Amino acid sequence: MVFWLGILVGAVFAWFAVRIGFYGMWAMLFNIVISVYLAIYLQPVIVKVPGLGDTLYTNALAMMGTAIAVFLILHGISYTFLTGQLVPTFPKVFDTVGTGFLGFLAGFLVWSFVALLVYVTPISQNAFIKSIGLGKSQQTSVSYISRWCGLVNALSRQDERYNAKKTIGELLTSVEERIKAEVKMRARPEEKPEQPEPEDVETEATKRKKLGPPPEIDFEDF
Repeated sequence: MVFWLGILVGAVFAWFAVRIGFYGMWAMLFNIVISVYLAIYLQPVIVKVPGLGDTLYTNALAMMGTAIAVFLILHGISYTFLTGQLVPTFPKVFDTVGTGFLGFLAGFLVWSFVALLVYVTPISQNAFIKSIGLGKSQQTSVSYISRWCGLVNALSRQDERYNAKKTIGELLTSVEERIKAEVKMRARPEEKPEQPEPEDVETEATKRKKLGPPPEIDFEDF
């Protein structure tokens, strides 16, 4: 089900791409790819910034915030200097089919990134999320994102240390371990502290009770 939702999102992006044209969609796809790339590779650095806290949602918030910020900056720059100033024309068939294809790729990438954000949060352990098959499509989303990140690495001539699939895999492993540990901790019953037994406090009544009844008087002694 999740895979088909990704196809649906890609189709919506394809329809939107045809409306803005090939040139504008190419710029948008480039901005999305760079945003996702930086969000993944800057995540280990951003989560260590003092003041962000260390919760199970910190990783997702760091990646989402980075991706949105980078996309807005790049989109603003591209619109100011490129797409907003120059509108080249292309053949009708190429402008329709090619633009729709770029839009589909961009939409599926956005959906895969959103799915990745869900994977790295406790929401992934929700019964409804599991029922729609989000966990089963994890490998597909990671592989698709890794291909785009690998393309950026190849163009920028990065070495094997920046392998996207390995980076995402390490992130998912660490997050899954933390989530499982948190679930076990919450499932463990709370141990109530042992209350000390109340000490016997002697009062006048208890002292009299301990002394017992008075001795009987023997009248023959008189």
